[in-house]
Order: sequence, then structure tokens, then C-alpha cells
Amino acid sequence: MADLHVHTALSPCASREMTPPRIVKEALERGLDLIAVCDHNSAGNAEAVRRAAAGVPEVIAGMEITTREEVHVLGLFPTVEAALRASEQIRSGLPEAAPAAASRAGAACEQLLLDERGSIRAQETRLLAASSNLSLAQAVAVIHEHGGLAIAAHLDRRAFSLLGQLGFFPEDARFDALEISAAGVERGRAPDFQGYGLPLVCSSDSHFPEDIGAGRTVLEAEAPSFSELALALRAEGGRRCGIA
Repeated sequence: MADLHVHTALSPCASREMTPPRIVKEALERGLDLIAVCDHNSAGNAEAVRRAAAGVPEVIAGMEITTREEVHVLGLFPTVEAALRASEQIRSGLPEAAPAAASRAGAACEQLLLDERGSIRAQETRLLAASSNLSLAQAVAVIHEHGGLAIAAHLDRRAFSLLGQLGFFPEDARFDALEISAAGVERGRAPDFQGYGLPLVCSSDSHFPEDIGAGRTVLEAEAPSFSELALALRAEGGRRCGIA
């Protein structure tokens, strides 16, 4: 069982309770074997969650990129180092989190960088709620450049989704999978997106502890890992994935 879209207190819209220890605790209580940490435009807390988990559950380092078109794209990476390299490319194009900029973006801008115990080690100074300077195609290319998987986030939603922002599905988008929200799955919307010919996953997009695991993906794989997830998305070697 995997939840491939979990935020931490680094995301300006997430609860301060979303610390590495609390995330791991909630994931274990909900029977998750694999989670992906996907803060807005940053992978700054992925290593802390990985250390807090110590392999149970397995943690994939990722981030949720906001493109110039205000489309949200999940990038999941094979290592923390790869995620941080991609994260720095995104971060360099973000504005400073000055009070005026934060006010315009409607963000509290606390943006906490934490250690594995949940202690604050720093605050991110770039405005993570802002759009990056990358187009959709460029964001997907950056993810792939660092060996990652690119997933169109919450495709069924109107706000910040590929279809909601563009109004169409680009033929050359080069996504590896499409994410449907937990609410969308509950409303029976997953079949609406099967025609795009890409694997569907469901994640919680959790910003609060109680939401972790609300959306989940079932993997038929040898282990809960990035490499096995990649095989499952491609339906290779007998691996498969599906919406729980």
C-alpha cells in the first residue's frame, strides 16, 4: 500500500503537525508500506522523513512542482540527492518569501525545515507557494533529467490540475502516471481518465496528519521501493499498480 503524495510542515499550506515523526506514525497506523514526501516546490524535508522512518515505511523523496501555467506536477525521485538537485533548480526560480510577496500569494510562509525528530532547523526563505519559472514541459523534463517519475497531480480537480488549468491534455506531456484524488475516486471518477493510456494512482495529498492514507495505490511488486514502483507503473516484470 502506497500514498505517493504527502506534505510536511515545509509546505506553506500544511499543518505544523506534519513533522517527520508524526507522518511516520500515521503512515504505520494506516498500514502504508510506502510513502512519497511531496512538498510544494521543494524536497527539503524528504531526508528527515526518510531518517525518521528508518525503512518502515519506505520513503520516496519527491516534490509537487507548480509550473508557470499553475499546473501541479509530482516528481518522484530514485534518491534524496536526485530530488534535492531537482529541487534546487526549482527553488532558484522562486521569489523571496518577503511579507508583501507572501501576502499576495495568500501564504503564511512559515515553511519549516525539520530534522528527523521534528525539531526546526531552519525556515525556507523562498516562496514555495509561488509558481516556478518552468513551463509544464520544462518541469517534466527536469524530473526526467534527474531520473524521476512525473505524475500529473489530482487530475480530477479544477484547481491546479492539468485539465483545470489548460483545458486539454497535451499529447506530448510525457507523464509516467496520472493521479486521481481520494475524493475523485470516491465519486467514481477514475474511469473518466483511463482513456489517456497512462497508469492511474490515488494519493491523499495530505496536509494534515489525519488525512495520510486517505488515498492510496496498491502495488503488486517485490518490495516497496522507487525501482519497483517504476516497474509497476510500466507494468513490467509482472509488477502492477492500481487504485485501492
